[in-house]
Formats: sequence, C-alpha cells, structure tokens
Amino acid sequence: MAEHAKVVVIGGGVVGCSCLYHLAALGISDALLIERDELTSGSTWHAAGNLPTFSTSWSVLKLQKYSAALYRRLAASSDNPINYHLTGSVRLAHNRNRMDEFRHVQSMARANGLEYEILSPAELKARYPFIETHDLQGALWDPLDGDIDPSQLTQALARAARELGARVRRHTRVTALAQQPNGEWLVSTDKGDVVAETIVNAAGYRAGEVMAMVGRHLP
Repeated sequence: MAEHAKVVVIGGGVVGCSCLYHLAALGISDALLIERDELTSGSTWHAAGNLPTFSTSWSVLKLQKYSAALYRRLAASSDNPINYHLTGSVRLAHNRNRMDEFRHVQSMARANGLEYEILSPAELKARYPFIETHDLQGALWDPLDGDIDPSQLTQALARAARELGARVRRHTRVTALAQQPNGEWLVSTDKGDVVAETIVNAAGYRAGEVMAMVGRHLP
C-alpha cells in the first residue's frame, strides 16, 4: 500500500530543504523530501555561498533580507555547525548613473530596515585602505553581506524541518510521476510508492529529468 504525504519535495539541496523547512514552519508537517543521493550532493555543493542583501528589485531585496536573517539565526544555534562569515561589502561606482542607482537602492534598503551607507572615495579609502579610488565616484556599503557554507546550511534547514515533523528520505530515487483522476500524484521510487497532493520540483540541474516524467520540457 502506498505511503501518503500532503507534499513531496523532490531534491535535497538548499532549495529543497528550505522549502521543506518553510512548509513545516507554516504547519504543513506532513511533508516528505526525497533525495536520490545524499543531501547537498547536486547543485548545492558547487555554490559559492555568497549572501548579499543588495538588489535593485524591491521583492528580491526583501527576500534576501529575510534569508540572511534566517541564516544568521541558524548559524547562531549551537546545534548547527555552520561556517558563516558576516563581512560586509562595498560596491563601486565609476559614474554618476551608478551612484544614482546606489542612492535608489539605499532608500529601498532603509525602508526595509537595512542600514546601507553611501561612501565618498575618501570614506571608502578609510574603510578599505588598499583600494585605488582615482576613477571612482563613490561606493555603497552593505553591512550584512557575507558568505556561508551551502552544505552546512542545507543540513541545518533539514534538521529544523525534521524537528517540526517533516521527513527526509535520502538515497531514494524517484522513477516515475503520474497524476491520478482525483488530482493527487503517484510518486514511484526505487523504494516504494508515495501518494501526494502536491509535488515540488527542487531537483536543481536534474529538474529537467523530473519534468520529463510528466511529459514537459524544462531547459
């Protein structure tokens, strides 16, 4: 008899584990993540782990602010050994248009509680003495920029999801997907079947293989 889950997440990288964690945090604890190998064994372990909050998009800036705060909270827990470096960063402006863009982003950031600073060349030199400033109009300082170990972050998200009741199944390969007449999905794996109301495709560079199971092309 097939196992049941409200949501099945396919893919155990940082996106899949983040999805599983946020589903569980929203109260959907009947969620199951299926990973064909080990967590982070696909796209995630290739990632550089950069964590800027800067964006010219209001929505992306809010998302990055939220993500950086979540990662700082996870990294602060003694349960999660995460290499997380909060370094800050400067972005350089070589012309007036770039400075105008920085002022626009600074206003969006401050509306979201992020204390960006516009630096003159002299202030930039004081902040980072090794920089050459002869062709610069100025710079933008992002105090919350940094980097994180993507694999350790993924494990922390998976741990948090498990603590909220979600399940993670490693070394399990999804072999077929079929939608049933009632709208639910039959997820076939090499270790048994699962029936789910919703499927999330978080398979990274294998996402196209998952889509091919339902006859769709994903570049």
